[in-house]
Amino acid sequence: MTRLLVGPFNRVEGDLEVTLDVADGRVASAHVNAPMYRGFEQILRGREPHDALVYVPRICGICSVSQSVAAARALAALGGITMPANGQHVTNVILATENLADHLTHFYLFFMPDFVRPVYASRPWHAEAVRRFSPQTGEQVRAAIAARQRWFTLLGTLAGKWPHTQSIDPGGSTRAIDAAERVRLLARVREFRRFLETHTYAAPLEQVAALDSEAALDAWHHSAPLADPLHGDLRFFLTVARDAALATLGAGPGRFLSYGAYPQPQGGTALGAGVWHAGALSPLDPAAIREDATYAWLSDAGGPQHPRSGVTRPEPDKPGAYTWNKAPRLAGEVVETGAIARQLASGHPLIVDLVGRYGG
Repeated sequence: MTRLLVGPFNRVEGDLEVTLDVADGRVASAHVNAPMYRGFEQILRGREPHDALVYVPRICGICSVSQSVAAARALAALGGITMPANGQHVTNVILATENLADHLTHFYLFFMPDFVRPVYASRPWHAEAVRRFSPQTGEQVRAAIAARQRWFTLLGTLAGKWPHTQSIDPGGSTRAIDAAERVRLLARVREFRRFLETHTYAAPLEQVAALDSEAALDAWHHSAPLADPLHGDLRFFLTVARDAALATLGAGPGRFLSYGAYPQPQGGTALGAGVWHAGALSPLDPAAIREDATYAWLSDAGGPQHPRSGVTRPEPDKPGAYTWNKAPRLAGEVVETGAIARQLASGHPLIVDLVGRYGG
């Protein structure tokens, strides 16, 4: 048995490390340790409700708008406030702006630079990876940083500033948009679309959005001029993924949870909600959620609790504990959340096909 300590992972909010026990080339056990206590549950106790709109975005420096929107919607539900249609629209656009930037950040700054490492030096695509994705100096990294910076100027207009946007409110947004600003916003959208169609996809967005199966994705992958699979950054990623057999790694639990995304004034959400498992989507029962603090340096009196009644009380000397993280479960099961979960709940045919073949 070999024990490996992997970390710290500095590309997540807060420190994180994983202890792995490896036997016969396979992971026998894994302990995920969050060594930093955050304590936002305690920070918010006794505050005025609207103080949450200031404190909660500080949970995350990358997705602070997501935290702002969650806090505003919780306050709206608490106060019985129905957001007017324009409030819904502008909140969704503010949130979508940050969501899109986060996808760009994770792909260009957090994920693809891993393939620059010397361990891949023998692969036929490594030199191209170095040229494109070397941190700070890679051609495509520099282009993505510039595009991201320009894209975030949308939030200066829509929300006053980013990060820690303060315009989001239980009733919508406190930042009104005039006609001239709408013109500038559309110009930014067109500019960002050019970046995606020139660099990320090297294809029209409609063409990429229409891909509906692994076969269609493979055909598109090899449809570049001169059948060059490196044409466009997504095609380059697909080349790397095939060569490194990434589809065989990290399959996950096979259960996916989505709360939906972007509520619509007429009801429902633009992206679907539910629990996806074994090819079927079922409704989410929030009452089945529990947070398990058994192995956390936190009180676990009373066993796993629903978040509504959960306790966040530090016990740094607790026997058998190894992390500050609680372990969330749905009916006792591990579930995956995020972009794949939302697309599965929305029935996106390409994602449904890929997950059906390879898992998450």
